[in-house]
Amino acid sequence: MPEILSQEEIDALLSNIDQNDVKIKEETIENEQELKSKKASLYDFKRPDKVSKEQIRAIKNLHDKFARNFSSKLSAFLRSIVEMEVISVDQMTYAEFVLSLSSNVSFNVVSLSPLDGSGVFSLEPEIGFSFVDRLLGGAGEVLNIDRSFTDIEQSILLDVVTQAMNELRNAWNPIMNISFDIIEQESSPNVVQIVAPSELVVLVVFEVKLGEVSGIINWCLPVIVIEPILSKIGTHDILSRTKKMAEDRTEDIVRVLKNVFVRMDFSLGKKKISVQEFLNLKEGDILILNSKISKKLTCKVNDVNKFTFKLGKKGNNKAVKLCDIIM
Repeated sequence: MPEILSQEEIDALLSNIDQNDVKIKEETIENEQELKSKKASLYDFKRPDKVSKEQIRAIKNLHDKFARNFSSKLSAFLRSIVEMEVISVDQMTYAEFVLSLSSNVSFNVVSLSPLDGSGVFSLEPEIGFSFVDRLLGGAGEVLNIDRSFTDIEQSILLDVVTQAMNELRNAWNPIMNISFDIIEQESSPNVVQIVAPSELVVLVVFEVKLGEVSGIINWCLPVIVIEPILSKIGTHDILSRTKKMAEDRTEDIVRVLKNVFVRMDFSLGKKKISVQEFLNLKEGDILILNSKISKKLTCKVNDVNKFTFKLGKKGNNKAVKLCDIIM
């Protein structure tokens, strides 16, 4: 037979239901308050971020070093002060990257071997035409030219891009030995498509200043290409590998100084004469200096005594032999 509840049991059940309703309402209010206190962030499920914030930060640190070294090398190459800095590192689709470029950009496709794919190193026309002007003997002034780069101008800019690739190779060497070879040059971003338009890329944007001219250089790395080494581009990994290099930049300094010219003066001796004797000097006259041939003489480097030397001959040429370093 079915069990029949007493009135007391029915009252007890109704009382429990009321208490549970109160608890549920209280928990709901608490959850709503907790959700309101939390700050929501936008997330696009159609285009998820494949590169973490730590990896983006590490990529920026890596290219900060590249910008410092390349600006020094470019200053020596152009014989003018060049400043370069990273202004942003972002993720976007390849289509968005192409749309962000000028129609007359210098578009350089770069092989990332042994990785399977290519990157893009592009120079905006403002800074590109200034580089060309400077390399052809001009002052590198602001040039309002509304046209594409010619084949000759692209060939001239190839020297600048090649030096940039050499510095990028050095900057990326702690992570992987990448070739960074230029395989194609175009004057329009729509001619070459290195990945599908919907593929994500990491875009590093540099601001370059040459005198009063400033312009943008873009460095585009497809995520699908660098994905195999993304795990090596963590902040901790980069900092641990480059900590010693950051503390001791001797190699960087030596590489920059190798391109600096110095003046060496070899003083053979002195002779004191009157103004009248000086005015009477003519071709064939012999002056006896206060130094002897057997005596070590002093060589100055940029007006600082640096070496001792002796006079001599090598073949049919007059020469000097460095003897000692003056500390």
